[in-house]
Amino acid sequence: MIPPKVDLRSFIVFYFVASEGSITSAADKLCLTQPTVTYHIKSLEKSVGFKLLDVKRQKVSLTQTGTGLLRYAKEIYHQIADAEKFLEDLRETSLHVGMAATFSHMVASAAATFEELYPHVKLIVRNASSFEVVEDVLNSQVDLGVVVSMDYGNPKLRTIVISAREKLLLVASPSSPISKKVRVELGDLSGYPLVAGPETSATRQIILKKFEVGGLKVPPLVVAEVNSLEWGINLVESGKGMGLYHTKVVEREVSEGRLKVLPLDNDILVGVDALLRADVPMHPLVERFIPLLREKFTDHP
Repeated sequence: MIPPKVDLRSFIVFYFVASEGSITSAADKLCLTQPTVTYHIKSLEKSVGFKLLDVKRQKVSLTQTGTGLLRYAKEIYHQIADAEKFLEDLRETSLHVGMAATFSHMVASAAATFEELYPHVKLIVRNASSFEVVEDVLNSQVDLGVVVSMDYGNPKLRTIVISAREKLLLVASPSSPISKKVRVELGDLSGYPLVAGPETSATRQIILKKFEVGGLKVPPLVVAEVNSLEWGINLVESGKGMGLYHTKVVEREVSEGRLKVLPLDNDILVGVDALLRADVPMHPLVERFIPLLREKFTDHP
């Protein structure tokens, strides 16, 4: 298949000039300068090898060739306009969101509100680790990613801050020896088993980094690597190790006495970011979803 020799943008400019009967009017409609419009017309005439317009005293008239070509230009313009409308309608009826498991409770709450407000929209939410969500954003598998705030080292990402301070709780089973302590220092956790997410989990990296900075001689042993929050919490409840979770995720288990918060000297705080591809226009539904996210994260203490 041989690609067309005609520049499509010049073809569209020709359509507007021919339809408006004026270079000035066409320039206004296209938000271009008059010299730019004139350049496109001359470029198109050079490309096709025919004179298409006669301009006298700022009045534009079509040559015989220009009149014949206008029929095709009109059809092409409307085909492009229809294609753009198709894509815009598609964007208005579906939204793909990737979320880090750490924030599943808050994102799910925002999603429920979104579905109430926009019942016609198909909302698809994928639960993964932060680094996996980042890859999904870069590969355009999701329109928006909600992740633990950190430097993911990619200039193609656009970051929108959702929350600067979210508290994570280090919890264990009430039957675990570590839970008997009134105050827990980092040194007490040396070698203690940890139920954590996969290596692509930003939360896991944060807790291990905190232990490293705290000078633990023996880092916690990761006894279970889980992708499911529910599974991880169940393992912690059964005494397999400690786990790190957002306050809202383990709120019920803590209040019912099935988990106990390990009272560390310093709170473990993380930020929440929404990630988009920097080189892609923001999905119109993302603009409606982000305020709901901020609302859910600011509604809790």
